[in-house]
Amino acid sequence: MGIINQYALDNGLSEINLNLGCGGRPITGWINIDNYDYQDGDHSRSGSDYDIKMDLRQLDVAPATVDKILLVHVLEHFVRWETLDLLQYFRTLLRPKGQLIVEMPDFWKCIELVLRGKDAPHMSTPLGPMNMGMTQFYGNQWDRLDYETHRYVWGIDEFTSALTEAGYAVLLASHEAQWHLKGRDMLVVAEAPSATAAGPLDKSIA
Repeated sequence: MGIINQYALDNGLSEINLNLGCGGRPITGWINIDNYDYQDGDHSRSGSDYDIKMDLRQLDVAPATVDKILLVHVLEHFVRWETLDLLQYFRTLLRPKGQLIVEMPDFWKCIELVLRGKDAPHMSTPLGPMNMGMTQFYGNQWDRLDYETHRYVWGIDEFTSALTEAGYAVLLASHEAQWHLKGRDMLVVAEAPSATAAGPLDKSIA
């Protein structure tokens, strides 16, 4: 039995729902996992409030036992080929019909914001006000924290195609982001193989 499975058993969890790269955004009833402790001066997140400290590329959990995997502004921190590998890896961990839920910036929506210029929303950074589209291309380039930088920004069509090629069924693909910036960010819900009818987004994560 993996560490994550044992944690779920010890805490009376009926499902194994993983909030990977949780940062300072834990979700009650989920197993919140991060590989990095909060460092003073990190302007990108509010903290690191995890249940288990673990690398999401090497999760200690039994195959086909995970019900849901949530990644909120996580995958853009990996190069493209590594994300493709992660999609395959997560598929081995999910139960049949298990869900992969991803929110992250959409490359093309970020470009739209950049082209809007001063009319687009901006965020305060140590480098001064920065366009909310531009911030997503490179991530945090001011705090000297390698894991806060962005390495690849996906377009929604490109990402859903990658999910389909990896064997998932895409249930939802929209720009109704729940955790960050609506319109700019994509929200994609996919189902692992051996699934039956596609269902709506689980409202428990909203």
